Formats: sequence, C-alpha cells, structure tokens
Amino acid sequence: MIWAVFLLSSALSTSSCSGFAAWAQPRQLVSSAVCKTFPGLSRQQLGMCRRHPDVVVAAVEGLQLAVGECRHQFRRHRWNCSALSRRSGNPLASAFLRTGFREAAFARAISAAGVAHSVARACSAGRLAACGCGDRLRRAGGGWKWGGCSHNLEYGMRVARRFLDSREPREGDIQSRVNLHNNHAGRLAVATGMQARCKCHGMSGSCELKTCWKAAPDFRAVGDALRQRYLSAVLVDQSNLGSGSPLLLGGRRQRDRRPRKRPHQRRRFRPGRRRDLALSLLYYERSPNYCERDPAVDFAGTAGRTCNRTGASSDGCASLCCGRGYNVARERRVERCQCRFQWCCTVACQNCTVEEWITVCK
Repeated sequence: MIWAVFLLSSALSTSSCSGFAAWAQPRQLVSSAVCKTFPGLSRQQLGMCRRHPDVVVAAVEGLQLAVGECRHQFRRHRWNCSALSRRSGNPLASAFLRTGFREAAFARAISAAGVAHSVARACSAGRLAACGCGDRLRRAGGGWKWGGCSHNLEYGMRVARRFLDSREPREGDIQSRVNLHNNHAGRLAVATGMQARCKCHGMSGSCELKTCWKAAPDFRAVGDALRQRYLSAVLVDQSNLGSGSPLLLGGRRQRDRRPRKRPHQRRRFRPGRRRDLALSLLYYERSPNYCERDPAVDFAGTAGRTCNRTGASSDGCASLCCGRGYNVARERRVERCQCRFQWCCTVACQNCTVEEWITVCK
C-alpha cells in the first residue's frame, strides 16, 4: 500500500508539468486508482478524492506516518496501536476510533497531525497542484531575508480539518464534539512546533546573508508532545460539555491558530478559573485494561506479545501478560549482515541466521 502511494504521488508530480490536455486523462486515472484502492472513505472524502487526488495521496501518507509514530510511542504498552494497522491501510476505518478512550484521543490527534504535516511538506516540495510554498518572500533588517520555500502549514491544516472533521456528524453529541476537539489539538501540535531554519550565504562560509524558511517539526517531536498530552488527558462528560465550561467544544467553530502566550501567566490552575484546553486531549470513557481480545474495538489482546522477562516497566512480562504467565521460545530469523560497499555503486550483503531466546505472553 505504501509503495502504491509513493508511485501515485510521483506520477502526479511528473504529470503536473504538462498541458491541460495531457493532464486531464492521468488525473482521472489517478483519481480512480486512489479512491478505489483506499477503502473506508466517507462520502465527503470521496468527493475530495475525485477533485484533488494528489492531495488525498499526501493525506494518506500522513496517516501512514501517524500509525508508525503511534506504534513507536506505545510499543511497550498493552495497547500498541495495532488496531490502526489495518490491511486496507486506512486507520480511519478502525472501530477503535469510535470509542471514547484516552488512547482513541491520542490516535485521532496523531492522525490529524500526520495529515497536516504531510500535506504541508508536499506543498513546499511542489507535489500538489493546489498549493505551493508557504510564507512568500519577506525581507527584514539585519542582513537576512525570508527567501526559502516554507512548508505550507496553513494549507496542510486546512486539508486535515476538511479530510478528518468531515467524518463527524453534525448532531453535536459528546462523541463528535470530543473527536473534533482532539483533531484540532493534533493540528495545533504541528503548528506550535514550527521552526525557522536558515542557510548562510557569503564568502568563506560567512553569514552576511541568510535565506530562511519555516519548516514543520520533526514528526517524532510531534509524537513526543502528543504523548505527554495523552498522559495528562482530561476526562469529560455530557454535563460539563453542555454547561458553558472552558472546553472550547460548543458553539463557535474552532480555528487552527496557535494559542497566544499571556505575559506573567501562572501555570497553577486555581478553582473557578477557566482553563485553556485547546492543546489538551479529551476523552469520555475510561479505558479497559487491554488484556483480553476484544473484536468489537479491533483489539487483539496481549496473548502472543513479546515481553521483557526481567523488566519492571510496562513492557515487563508481569504487566504485559496480565498475570497469565509467559512461554520461553527460541526464535530464528534471517538478517542481512557483513555488508560491503562495491564500486560503483552497490552494497553486497550476506544473509545471516540469528537465534535467540524470547519470552511470549500466554
């Protein structure tokens, strides 16, 4: 699936340089291929796919990026994002995202962040016909200027909002309002991490002139930030959602703007004060222990998971196996080894068989 996405993406980028007559037919073919090979799209997403297949390709890449980061962040825990790794390649079709668990909040936020991040970078790379670089040339004092091709975060966040928020019903129930909030928090996680990068120009490497641009943060940093917000996620219920509380979930539509820092603002939360939860993750159902298999929410349980026999953390056998015990097995796998560079320009490797003892949860 991932290779198909890259091939479709490269086909789009090469065909965009031709005239309208040459572009029309490949666009229809690519649109049909993307929309049919990526199941689980809503009606609104299918319409977006037919109009802008290249944008949907970038969005799909962002979803795959999000799943990989999710698995990294929870690799040592009972819930390890396996519910999002579907054969169709579409994590949005997972029944787990219809729950209100804390982990579902993280999954939605990282998905929204992945789409915004991928589309923003695709714009600056010239892969999308509907957008280009963000932040046009802007001169400033001090002998430097904005002249690089910035990642188009504004367009990326717009696409992420339309692509993901369109799956939520408009009834305004607790599920849809919390989901929209977590999508918004995921997009803001990318916006708050935008960085200015510069390249020096001048004789002998001097910085008499700088070319600067804005770049999206490394996605691992986005995952780390959302992981911290997962640990401090806020449990809500229908009563405080409908009471005019400071959850930013009702009435006005949320805007993708970076929260402003107030001067002399104290971090301590005092009772009676409104708390800015724009960046926080929200959930409305307490999570299960994730020990046993539950097909209703696409969870496979922890049976068969590799655990750390001597570890005392969440990946230790005592915690991961939920008291069921573990089996010791000898694993044999083939790895590439003794790789050598050959002129020019290949790398030759041998296949080595590695055997080791592993512990597997019962």
